[in-house]
Amino acid sequence: MCSGRVSPHFILKAFQEGVDGVLIVGCHIGDCHYGKGNYITAKRIAVMKELIKFIGISPNRLRLEWVSTSEANKLARVVTEFSQEITELGPSPLKPMKLKKI
Repeated sequence: MCSGRVSPHFILKAFQEGVDGVLIVGCHIGDCHYGKGNYITAKRIAVMKELIKFIGISPNRLRLEWVSTSEANKLARVVTEFSQEITELGPSPLKPMKLKKI
């Protein structure tokens, strides 16, 4: 699936459901199998970072990385780094609170 097919709605829905972070990984700029998908993604993510910042979510909770299928080590590093960064940020401010049973 092309990163250009990741709808802003999916990202907002994920945050609304309480996820702590969203990582989008796509082909390198110029290497998109679908033509302009990664250019579209780059523009969308820039706008989405501004939008989530406006609603009180750190833009660091949304990350875009370009990784090719031959870069397994890079993918592993990116996922590890992002996981560590999200852990440092703590739970999402939109994470639903669990009600305690009485």
